[in-house]
Order: sequence, then structure tokens, then C-alpha cells
Amino acid sequence: MNIIVAGGAGFLGSHLSEKLVEEGNDVTVVDDLSSGLEGNLSNIRRRIHFIKSDIVDFDSDDKFDVIFNLASNASRIEWEKRPVEVALSNSSGNNNLIKLALKNRALYVYASSSEVYGNPDVIPTSESYLGRVSTTGSRSPYDEGKRFGEALVKSYEREYGLRNIIIRLFNTYGPRMRGGDFYGRVIDRFIQQAITGRPITVYGDGMQTRSFTYVKDTVDAIDLVVKSGSVNQVYNIGNDREMRILDIAELIKKMSNSTSEIEFMKLPEDDPRRRSADISRIRKLGFSHRFPIELGIQYTLDYAIENSNGTV
Repeated sequence: MNIIVAGGAGFLGSHLSEKLVEEGNDVTVVDDLSSGLEGNLSNIRRRIHFIKSDIVDFDSDDKFDVIFNLASNASRIEWEKRPVEVALSNSSGNNNLIKLALKNRALYVYASSSEVYGNPDVIPTSESYLGRVSTTGSRSPYDEGKRFGEALVKSYEREYGLRNIIIRLFNTYGPRMRGGDFYGRVIDRFIQQAITGRPITVYGDGMQTRSFTYVKDTVDAIDLVVKSGSVNQVYNIGNDREMRILDIAELIKKMSNSTSEIEFMKLPEDDPRRRSADISRIRKLGFSHRFPIELGIQYTLDYAIENSNGTV
């Protein structure tokens, strides 16, 4: 198939692009490199078409079968630093790619987020949960951006017949993620701190939970829902193993033989206390995790150590 991966130079997008290329597809990566790195595509650079472009402005006369929209800054630091850009990527940029999908009669795969659930009171959280999200808080450019992005996809489905799949991604980690903030990149941040001897910074008391999925499992799940899932359906992609942030910090400290101290910081605004995915819908398609947290952390740790500057 001829496929677009918007945001394909990012952490998750580059891994997905690799899998699609390995399966024999013709892949075009569209990325403005605002957070992605062209170096993430080094393994497949000669086998893809790369276009540096903001998805707000991108257009093409080529014929595409599937368009993946993974283009959005996905860390809290980025949401707070560039809130307008983050909000627009899931509104104007999303709208632009939807129109391209309609023009091509392509399947449109929109990467949403578990952030649409906000601070849920149902754990594990299924796709039917409507969410508890602040529309005005510091997280809202991303949280509400994704919620509006989903609404826009479904509006085009109802009015124009857009063929779509919405994937709600929970916390994914692994090689190529560039450290960063809080939970979306917490494993990578903890690893960087641990291997350089800096304090391992835990926000709040560390009793808050997240569910982590190694990047290859996430990519396998995305591939599965596109091949075997139902068109116009929503799928959680994540893990139903709920883990405390403090336990993750202690596990990484132990696995890296680090002497770093664990340091507690102020909990950020509107921070969800628990996050765990109900993945019964993708399990019915045959999905199962291949990488338990300990193995995934080991691979991510190995990758970090192999980089001379100690970053992942």
C-alpha cells in the first residue's frame, strides 16, 4: 500500500514507519521536525519518501491508501511552551489531513491519547468512558485538542463518509524517546538521571499510577487494528498492568545499578492519579504483549548506555 505517516520522524512514528516499510509498503513520512528527528529514520531513510512540512499546510496529488496522523507534540513541557501550536495540530492540521484522506478515499488513522479520559474514576478505563478533563487547565491544549480531534474525525465520518480508526495511546516508551517530562517520557527521564548520577525526580508522592507499553508492542497493536479491526471504531492501545511511578523509579535505579537519590517534586496541575487501559477490545483481535516492563526497560536502558551522551 501507499501510506502517509504524519509525524513519522518522531519517536513512535519512526518505529511505525520501520514496520510499514518492512512489510513492503511505500511510505511517505511528513514531519516538520519540530519535535521529531530525521535521524530517527536512519534505518529506512533510503526506502521512504521524506517531506518536511507542517501538516497544516501539507498537500499531495499522489494516491494514498492509508494516512496515519501521529503529528502532535506529546509532552507536557511542549504543551506549556507552545500551547497554540499543539492545539492547532489537532484541529487545523487534523482537518487538512482528513480532507486529503477523503480526496484519496483512504483509511484515516487518527492517533488520539489516553489523555482524553482526564482523571478517570473508572479503572481500567474502556473506550466507552467519556472522560473528566479540564477545558481551561494547562493540559487542555493537548487533552482537549485530542478530544476535538476525535470529534472532528467523527463529524467527517457522519457527513462525508470518512473511513477512520481512532487509536487512544497510553504511555509508550522505548529507544529514541528523548527523555523529557513527567509521565509521557518518565521512563526515559528516569534512565537519563540514573545513568548520569543525577537525582531521580518523582512528582508528588509517586503513588500515582500509569500503564506502560514498550514501543514495539504499541506498533504491533496499531498494525493489528488497521489490518483486523473494524473501520470507524475506537481502540485503546496500552497496557492493563497498572504501576506506581515510585515503583518505576526504584526499578530503574536497581536495574541501572545507580547511586542516584530519589527526589520528590511538586505535583503538576490537573495531574491524573491513576491511568490504566481496558484493552479487551484489541485482545479480541488477538493482541498480546511481548515485552514485559522489565524487558522493555532493559532494552531502553541498553540503548541509552550505547549513546555516548547518555540520552535516549
